Amino acid sequence: MTHDRTMLQEVATRFSGKLSSCEVYDGNVCSTRPVPDRPWELEVLAGEPFSERLRITYRGRKVVVLANSDYVHGSTDGTFESRPFTINARQRVGFRSELAETLRVGGAQYPVFTEDGRVSSEQKSLLDRPELLSMVVRAGLQSGESLHFTKGEMGFYLKWDHTDSGRIGALIGQIAALAEKAETVEPGPKLELLPVQFHPIIPMIKKWAVPDDSERNDLLDSASKSVLRSLADEVSPYLEAINSYLDSFGT
Repeated sequence: MTHDRTMLQEVATRFSGKLSSCEVYDGNVCSTRPVPDRPWELEVLAGEPFSERLRITYRGRKVVVLANSDYVHGSTDGTFESRPFTINARQRVGFRSELAETLRVGGAQYPVFTEDGRVSSEQKSLLDRPELLSMVVRAGLQSGESLHFTKGEMGFYLKWDHTDSGRIGALIGQIAALAEKAETVEPGPKLELLPVQFHPIIPMIKKWAVPDDSERNDLLDSASKSVLRSLADEVSPYLEAINSYLDSFGT
């Protein structure tokens, strides 16, 4: 069985998510190289990029689900203590991935891969969490499927041959619950440290300065023309001062 879009639509309906087209080149599911004479373009050597994106919010946490004809990948961002590791398959890009140990749970065994082939105390603490063990059991990982953990993201890769909308939905709930338990809270930017001339626009910064490009575009697209016009009118008088302030940091 290959990718059935109705499954993503079922998940989107269940979580009141937004489904859209995309083109995401993920080294864990496809390999690429720059096109000769056009290095800004990529040529796919094997696999395929993700072509569909589902954005949802579950228990206040943002989760993104990507899909192509072979794989579905779900992930949530956060701030976590553990260094990168994967369960059941190596990480193909971003960091070294060496066999470190075997996780035994639910009557099955799953290889664990880390950067140096060793399991740190932080990684061990995460691997011992009941939420993670429950997720591994529920995932029932098959060949080619995996769970991935870094300091900034937790996610899963499933093959359409072995999955359905119920399995995807269950893992979304479990990975969000695990991220909530394991997240390390970091203080946000101290906007009050900005020069006093910018203090009147701090409320706008908090609302509109969204780091993720796609999320920021969604925010802008959903705003009415009158709201955007008001935003532009309020910010315009500060543009010269903003540029001058940024230029003070050099290159």
